[in-house]
Amino acid sequence: MSDTLELAKELISRKSVTPNDEGCQDVLEKILGDVGFHCRTLREGMYPTFNLLALCSKDEKANFVGDPKILNGKPGPYDATGIVAPGPFTIFLGHTDVVPAGDVNAWSNDPFTPVVKDGFLYGRGAADMKSSDAAMTIALRNFVTKHPDFKGTVGLLMTSNEEGDAVGGIPFVAEWFKKERLYPTFCIVGEPSCSKKFGDTVKIGRRGSMTAHITINGKQGHVAYPEQIDNAAHNGARLIAALLEKHLDDGNEDFPPTSFNVTNFNAGVGAENVAPGTCQIMCNWRFNPLQTPLKLQKMVEKTMEKLRIYATVRYVINGLPFISERDGQLVKAITESVKEKTGVTPDMNTLGGTSDGRFIAPLGTQVVEFGPLNGTIHQVNECTEVENLDTLTEIYEKTLEKLHL
Repeated sequence: MSDTLELAKELISRKSVTPNDEGCQDVLEKILGDVGFHCRTLREGMYPTFNLLALCSKDEKANFVGDPKILNGKPGPYDATGIVAPGPFTIFLGHTDVVPAGDVNAWSNDPFTPVVKDGFLYGRGAADMKSSDAAMTIALRNFVTKHPDFKGTVGLLMTSNEEGDAVGGIPFVAEWFKKERLYPTFCIVGEPSCSKKFGDTVKIGRRGSMTAHITINGKQGHVAYPEQIDNAAHNGARLIAALLEKHLDDGNEDFPPTSFNVTNFNAGVGAENVAPGTCQIMCNWRFNPLQTPLKLQKMVEKTMEKLRIYATVRYVINGLPFISERDGQLVKAITESVKEKTGVTPDMNTLGGTSDGRFIAPLGTQVVEFGPLNGTIHQVNECTEVENLDTLTEIYEKTLEKLHL
């Protein structure tokens, strides 16, 4: 059994349903600590989220130990941009938490008992993303062991609250990074990125996400007297139709057009003869850099004003769009490594949902995502191909060589 497979199975066996870690990060810390990584658990207040930061550098001034405000007992040094000097600073980003298993009786095996069958590793987190956690950890271990004189700093950052609300997770760590002036040059997120064939996709960025919670106020009344009511559900339907008709943009070379979707609609008291006086709509925009949250918010307000709809709106900005340059050092390193190890030329795109990479990109960090196939994530009988685990480890290790040797 390969080291990556063995570690992936060990992680899957721990029932780390978000935001619980169940000792997964302790396992990773032991492996990396044994080869010279300086590890620290970062926590925000009393939140249950655990974050593991493990850094290794052959320049002792860049190593992270002890007091979180000190780098190896000394402040700095930093270059002009604030990056830990000298050399590049590459960090792997992942999460040890998983979504609930759901109906365990629907699984072929216990979801937290890893099983290898017909060339696949089964278990909750097999694809999202404990196999990547294992591959990143083993790649880092192998890299610093084989190349003791590598340049710069390499590290691993893990959170136990990616699948949940992220409170106390990577948003907290990103703010901590800024406070401590720790600015990664490169970040590789191990989320499952591939769609049909292993190696077919590298995410070079993500769209932004904004949710609106809209409460429309009308006048409740008997449906037999329409002149006496202001049906909030009808107003909600008019608003949705108007928002759907809005042509926001056509996207660009790197991003698809901004999209709008209603995610929840609630109105009425449950009686067949009572028109609702209020209506709640939850909707979401996935937007490209041609839009901004403020621009979208003003569009919503003008639409309601034109329709003479009265409502209160609460906006939640889940993340801003970001992208790493196609010809940048990180994108070239990861795509070349994928092609060398799989023979597949990956597509570089920004499709899909969000990831914790959105919290690291604002630090000025080049961010990419690459991991296993995503066809079974969050599903019953989640699985990943066993043969891809070692290949994934090799891709991560090869990428480090291209960036740090």
